[in-house]
Amino acid sequence: MKDRIARPVSAPSARQRGFGMIEILVALVIFAFGMLGLAGLQTRSLAFSQTSLYRSQAAALTDDILDRMRADRTNAKAGSWNTALGTASSSISGTAIYQADLRDWKQTVEQLLPSGAAEVDVAAGLVTITVQWDEIRVGGNSAQQFVTKSKL
Repeated sequence: MKDRIARPVSAPSARQRGFGMIEILVALVIFAFGMLGLAGLQTRSLAFSQTSLYRSQAAALTDDILDRMRADRTNAKAGSWNTALGTASSSISGTAIYQADLRDWKQTVEQLLPSGAAEVDVAAGLVTITVQWDEIRVGGNSAQQFVTKSKL
């Protein structure tokens, strides 16, 4: 048999040198964009979560004041519980139970919600409760409102 002559392994041509490095760099760029997208998604998710928390707190606060008003229907129907959106809890004075409840409730609104304010309006047995807060910190519009209407 004929002896085979070993051929030297030829080096890759000059055109193909560094091609693996370019593939790695392209993969890193795609990975980086993916990570940036994931970080943006996480940020938006946290913002929506915060908005959801504020809305559920507003709903719970309106239920709270409605329960307090139903416990004191006489004063509620007379309009004693009425308060304006701009009225702070510190400006509500008096020793009557409805005044103490209203002051306590408005103070809770101010503590739980950023720039929280609330309004209670009773007209002809229909109660309208408006809870307002500021969502600028989480990228939303400045003033958000939650309105609940109920009959006494």
